[in-house]
Amino acid sequence: MLIDYAAITHVGRVRKNNEDAYLVSALDGDEPLVNGLAPMPSTCRAGILAAVADGMGGAAAGEIASREGLASVAVNLFSHWGRIPAEEATEPGLVQALRHSVEEASSAVLRYAASYRASRGMGSTLTAAVIWKGHAYLAQVGDSRAYVFRGGALVQATRDQTLVNDMVAQGTLTPEEARVHPQRNMITQALGAPIPIRAVLGRVPLRRGDRVLLCTDGLHGEVPDAVIAQLLGEHLPSGEALSALAEEALRRGGRDNLTGLLLSLDDPGLPAPAPGEGIRIERLAIPKPAGDPDVSSTQPLTPIIDRLGRIIRGKA
Repeated sequence: MLIDYAAITHVGRVRKNNEDAYLVSALDGDEPLVNGLAPMPSTCRAGILAAVADGMGGAAAGEIASREGLASVAVNLFSHWGRIPAEEATEPGLVQALRHSVEEASSAVLRYAASYRASRGMGSTLTAAVIWKGHAYLAQVGDSRAYVFRGGALVQATRDQTLVNDMVAQGTLTPEEARVHPQRNMITQALGAPIPIRAVLGRVPLRRGDRVLLCTDGLHGEVPDAVIAQLLGEHLPSGEALSALAEEALRRGGRDNLTGLLLSLDDPGLPAPAPGEGIRIERLAIPKPAGDPDVSSTQPLTPIIDRLGRIIRGKA
């Protein structure tokens, strides 16, 4: 798939260290690189993983949590999806592998925190997209976001898992009140939480010319959706568009770390959007059925842990 992609991360104007992270990885076996971009192969049978994470926990713990979570997702997806023969690859198999990989990422962060006293209580958001066979398969934990931009329209493809969003859904807050609520950044799920997480899964049918933006709240919390849409609609290359978004976030205060990852999907193999065709967000509620085999048993754990360590340390 022809994808023009770029990423940007910035510490912001207030924080002393950057606890955000991003990752783009071909799932056919390339070693993923956290906070770095490698050339994408011309073909990728198993799809492409793109993800951002916003760590928390103080000192360097948040930085570790975000990197640990992203690396774990990438390694587990390769192990339980990327290695499947093409003739056996199915959408339900991808969704199961994605759900399992997010759960394993949360466990990996929790295990790290349990092993190092200074890291206890650390956690991370996660917003991930697997681009495969003309769709974006999304997984959401926390309040980082995925957007899809098409024909001048910007749609938020994920729903923030926050206290104020829950209050809006219950009718105790209005959307306007939620935007300025003092607890608007309090998330209800995070990688590394001591309770089982429930990642929200979704699917977006893609069209030629779509742009998929993944970003942490340091970007979407500063830049209104209307301004994001305006900048993406200027048809700048992905890197220039992200630079413009980051500059806007910094101009508006830059109160948090900010990270953006932009995929511009110009592949002629994708169908062109029909006139007036909107962006369809399909929620995937796929509980693990009784008797569902544990996909973690498809490969010994030691190679996964070894590979995870190389990625975290930046040694391919």
